[in-house]
Amino acid sequence: MRRLLPAAALLGLLGLFGARSLAAMPAASRDDEEEEHSRNAVRFVAPAPEMRKLAALSGTWTFDETWTEPTRYKRGSYEGEPGPGGHGTLKIRPGPGGFSVLADYDAQNPMGRVTALVILAWSPPRKVYDYEEIHSAFPGVLRLTGRFEGGDLVFRGKDAREGRARTLRVVWKGLGQDAWSMEWSEAEARGRFKKIVTVQLRRAPAP
Repeated sequence: MRRLLPAAALLGLLGLFGARSLAAMPAASRDDEEEEHSRNAVRFVAPAPEMRKLAALSGTWTFDETWTEPTRYKRGSYEGEPGPGGHGTLKIRPGPGGFSVLADYDAQNPMGRVTALVILAWSPPRKVYDYEEIHSAFPGVLRLTGRFEGGDLVFRGKDAREGRARTLRVVWKGLGQDAWSMEWSEAEARGRFKKIVTVQLRRAPAP
C-alpha cells in the first residue's frame, strides 16, 4: 500500500500550485485603475453665479407687513383682533456648500404668531430658482420657481394648501440693498392677480 503524503506536504503543494495559477492570471495595473476612476469620477461644481446674486441677503432683517384682507386670514383664537399690519424678523444664511439660501421667518400678523422655513436654490438643468416653504399655519410644502425679471426676482407657482387651487406670484424687489420688499399676489381660475400682503424689510442693526 502506498504511503499517504503528510498533511503538511500536501498543503505545501497546493499552495505552490495556487501561487503559480494566480501569477499566471492577468492583473489590472495601477494606471488602469486610475484611468477607470477618472472616467467615472463624480464631477463636483462650484455654486453658480445665480447663487452669488443672493449673497447680499445674508443677515437679519426686520419687517412690517400690510395685508389687503386681514380678516380673511384670522386663524383660530388668539389675543387681539386681526389688523392690517404685521411685523417680525427674517434671518437668512447660506445653505450647505453655498448651493442654497436658508431663511427663518418669524412674525406676528393677522394669523397670530407664525413661523416658516424657506429654502431657495438655483437649479442648473432647469435654469430657475427653486423656492420651498414650510409654514406653521399651512400643511404641506409650498413650491415655486423663480427668475430675475429686470432687477426683480419673481416667483410663480400653484398653491393648494388652503384646500383650493390658486396661482401665486411673489416679487422680491430691491435686492442687494439695506431695504427691500416682497409682494405676494394670488389669482384664482385664471383670474387677475390681487395683492395679498406687502412686506417691507430693513437690515437689522449689528448687535
